[in-house]
Amino acid sequence: MLQGIKSEKVILLRHLSVAAFSFLLVYLFYQSYYTWGVIPSLWPDWGMDHPFWRAWAHAAFVLLFLTLILSPAAMLWHPIKKYLSWRREFGIWFAILSFGHGYAIWDRWARWDVARLFGFEYIEEVGGYILFRPEVGIMNMMGLVIAPMIILLAVTSFDKAVKVLGVSSWKWLHLSLINVIFYIVMLRGVLYLFYFFQFSPPNWREYPSIWFLYVFLGMAVIVVLLQAAAFVKTVLQKKNGKEKRGILQIAFVFSVVTMFIMPIVLLLGTVAYFDSRSIKEAPMSFGQADSQYYVVYQETPLNNNT
Repeated sequence: MLQGIKSEKVILLRHLSVAAFSFLLVYLFYQSYYTWGVIPSLWPDWGMDHPFWRAWAHAAFVLLFLTLILSPAAMLWHPIKKYLSWRREFGIWFAILSFGHGYAIWDRWARWDVARLFGFEYIEEVGGYILFRPEVGIMNMMGLVIAPMIILLAVTSFDKAVKVLGVSSWKWLHLSLINVIFYIVMLRGVLYLFYFFQFSPPNWREYPSIWFLYVFLGMAVIVVLLQAAAFVKTVLQKKNGKEKRGILQIAFVFSVVTMFIMPIVLLLGTVAYFDSRSIKEAPMSFGQADSQYYVVYQETPLNNNT
């Protein structure tokens, strides 16, 4: 919707406020992963790059969270409506931080190599590329898919774009794309925060703890629950207040809501289930002789058949 703010000074001050908040988030996330959360003797190879691009991503998610909760929260609690116009600044700075994260990955991880960006490495001995890090390729492909969506939302986050597209079309565009971005970011975040940093053979490498995992999931649950509650309130209030709501209508609405929240419930449940059962320390026996274990494991069936 149109902001109705004509003063360029007010708009500038709002952007400066959100910019300061955004970069404070980047700084705090970076400090939490590099200065405060890492013991050099345990992780001697933990450099500045990994916490740096992680900080940009997590700060961007906080802004995406704020952008997503304002509208349903305003439907549930009318006093919040006065803050709705801040969605624009949060959305624009979410885009800026997202591309800051993307540039950090491109510059510090891929090092300006497209193949490395998608997990490939060139091996001179074989004269071609070999896929060394498929998980990195999957994550960066997700980022590449949502990048045009983020750009489109950012460049249409102005009153002139609303006038050109029309309010209804503009709302449809933004509501559709922001939710697609949200769910892709959720999948990408779970893949990164949970699956990449578990103890796994053959190296059983230990990583610094990622405190943001359950905060990240909790924020996602809040977004979905607020959207679901706002949907229920909108549908049930749409009818004339004097008209009785049938049991079937109410049951159908809550069935729709159940299916609406099911993706995030399944995502959260899967992570919680396996995280509670995953080992938190590397097994000493496997850590000392992991390669021998795999050789013996593979040769055992053959030995039994002889």
